[in-house]
Amino acid sequence: MVEASEYTFDLAKMFFGDFTVMIYLEIILRVVIIMVYTIIMIRWIGKRVVGGLGSADVLLIVAMGSAVGDAMFYPDIPLSIPITVITLIAAFQKLYVYVGIKYEAVRKVTDPKVMKLVENGRLLKENFKEDDIDENEVYMLLRQEGIQFLSEVKGAYYEQSGALSVYKFEDPVLENSILPEHIEALQCNNEK
Repeated sequence: MVEASEYTFDLAKMFFGDFTVMIYLEIILRVVIIMVYTIIMIRWIGKRVVGGLGSADVLLIVAMGSAVGDAMFYPDIPLSIPITVITLIAAFQKLYVYVGIKYEAVRKVTDPKVMKLVENGRLLKENFKEDDIDENEVYMLLRQEGIQFLSEVKGAYYEQSGALSVYKFEDPVLENSILPEHIEALQCNNEK
């Protein structure tokens, strides 16, 4: 940090600092490495981490927030550095979306797929492993959608956002309560 007594206003230094062109090449490399690595890690961690946002959206918010904050707070960082970083992040985001739309193989790797977790009032436990979700989390997500009985559910899909889309039977037989006080009995019934 610059001491107040040492500070002088210099517009050229504010924008460009004392850096050479090599710093910008390093920034490009750093941004690409960090963006790719972070997308892979967010994808590996899973849907619940990002919630309603996509993994690229979370990365965009965090990365830009850091670049913008540093530019506003530290006078020894020339504005051209965070402007370069922000521009690269935005360009990377555009490229990421474009490639994901254009090439299905890339989209399969970068975007989690939608998983059916409940079908005709029955849990599809074989699908739980792919998204690292357990019965109690499925019950919680169903309750958040106003479901009290597993038998009400015609189909429930775990979306890319980590939300659950639920389709109900019109006239369900109300059995297999998923309320917390009934879960233990329900789990015993499912094991039989």
